Amino acid sequence: MVKLNDLAEGSFWKLIDMNVDYLDDGKAIVRIPVSQKHRQVYGQVHGGVIASMLDSAIAVVVNQEIGPDEGANTVEFKVNYLRAATGNSLRAEAEIIKFGRTLIVADARCYDEEDRLLAYASGTYYRLGKFPRSTEE
Repeated sequence: MVKLNDLAEGSFWKLIDMNVDYLDDGKAIVRIPVSQKHRQVYGQVHGGVIASMLDSAIAVVVNQEIGPDEGANTVEFKVNYLRAATGNSLRAEAEIIKFGRTLIVADARCYDEEDRLLAYASGTYYRLGKFPRSTEE
């Protein structure tokens, strides 16, 4: 399991200004304040930013549910873009659909500040099993 602070302090999360806003009962909310660096040439938020946000929101939920000495990798991830993101903030909400012995299935939704659904994602994650515990804390 990756610690929540390690995810949030990761260089990629910082690069796109992503933050975990809420985590409870197998659900997570991740937010990004949109700036010019997130927009593509037409002024809309780049689809890669949205996909990264959705995958990251699911990663938060998965990492909170697996054991403390386990890891998980994305093995399948699909995004449906439903509407252009033109606003100033994004919110992704994720939850686990099925938590199995080897596979975890989860989904996430991305909304703008007016609560409009912008994108939907589903993903499958492979449980890597036990890892030796690090002596560094």
